[in-house]
Amino acid sequence: MKAVCVLALLLMLLTAKTATAQSNRLPDSVNVLIRLHPRDVKNPLVDSVLVIFDRFDRTGAGIIKRIYHPTNNQFTISNVPEGKYYISIYCLGFYRDTFNDLMFVSKRHSNNLRYKLKRSDEYTPGTYLPDMEVDFTNLAITNIKSFR
Repeated sequence: MKAVCVLALLLMLLTAKTATAQSNRLPDSVNVLIRLHPRDVKNPLVDSVLVIFDRFDRTGAGIIKRIYHPTNNQFTISNVPEGKYYISIYCLGFYRDTFNDLMFVSKRHSNNLRYKLKRSDEYTPGTYLPDMEVDFTNLAITNIKSFR
């Protein structure tokens, strides 16, 4: 009797089809549009951008880590898996700026990011930054009252 049951189970396992529920599932990825808006018309166009997407739950560092070349200060990142991300954007080249954000990427939400670029000034000869004087006696480390 046991031999018949074992043979029947083996026969069922050999003839069984694999589950196709996972293979029929559509990929959970979306496109993210990033726009960099200048505050001033005189600002130069951003020529290259380093984009890093890190998962919020720390299961994937650098899911997307790539350099993009925006056209008209906007670019699209395709096939981003759904989820919550820490986003770091570093503008490279002539215009330098950094943006950090936390975003949930989903098919239900608008996946458009918009960042305002800071005004960039050209160097004018004859201008300088004044020297900063630091008083080391008034620092929190050297102040005795901060340790009480």
